[in-house]
Amino acid sequence: MAMDLNDVVVFERVVTEGSLTAAAARLGQPKSSVSRSLARLEGDLGVRLLHRTTRKLHLTEAGQVFFDRARRVLAELRDAELAVTQLQESPRGNLRITMPVEFGMRFMGRVVAEFMQRHPDVTIETELSGRVVDMVAEGFDLAFRIGEFRDSSLVARRLGNLNGRFYASPAYLGRFGTPKKPEDLMAHDVILFMQAKENTVQLFHRGKGGEQTAACKLTLHGRLTVNNISMACDAAVTGIGIALMPGFLSAEAVAAGQLLPVLPDHLVCHGGLYAMYPSREHMPSALRAFLDFVSERIKEHPWFE
Repeated sequence: MAMDLNDVVVFERVVTEGSLTAAAARLGQPKSSVSRSLARLEGDLGVRLLHRTTRKLHLTEAGQVFFDRARRVLAELRDAELAVTQLQESPRGNLRITMPVEFGMRFMGRVVAEFMQRHPDVTIETELSGRVVDMVAEGFDLAFRIGEFRDSSLVARRLGNLNGRFYASPAYLGRFGTPKKPEDLMAHDVILFMQAKENTVQLFHRGKGGEQTAACKLTLHGRLTVNNISMACDAAVTGIGIALMPGFLSAEAVAAGQLLPVLPDHLVCHGGLYAMYPSREHMPSALRAFLDFVSERIKEHPWFE
């Protein structure tokens, strides 16, 4: 059965107001349009709903049955519209988020917890993983990714830059000396990563004013190769070599005196930190609020330069 919901709304208003004239005034429509809507609805249903005279309207038996049920349905639809409006005004609902393991463990845990304390109507599910998920197929609302942005099917919001610096334990530096210039790294054991391209790095020099200039490009060498940055950090603490790490991973060990910065005025750009999501249209209020919250936290933090 093909039926225009707008015609149902007009019918309900006519019955409630008691006349076509009053209904037309309430709906802001010409009386002729209201009359056509009623005729169209009766034609779609194949039954007369109203007996119309010059003075009164009377529901037929079928009209009474249809009105009682239509009124309940329209009330539910209005409630649904109100609920969605309120949802957009006040952050609420569930978010599914995926992010790199170390980024989640060392930075996002506190950020997520603080956001949820501020917005008690929001629930969050997180997946910490190194894999690139299919956001739409797997039902994720948001993904944090580090590096170059290449997925044209997603919207990307750049939150900041992720830079790495070199760190070593006091014991290692005591045995082998502290590099004074980038080229000195060539004579040291550097903890390497499984992907060979990650071990050829462009170093930048950061001036006192924060300006960055390209310093040199090096291919690093070492005896230990890993595929996890947390393992690289732990290995550096034990004194096996020099590790290249982002600030959010090295900060705790540096604060504890377990690691010392090496070439502190030099850095390696790992790439941008991106928030990825499927669409800008009809973005849930919880997602919009969370993105803004994370963006502010990252701007405030020295780890993301």
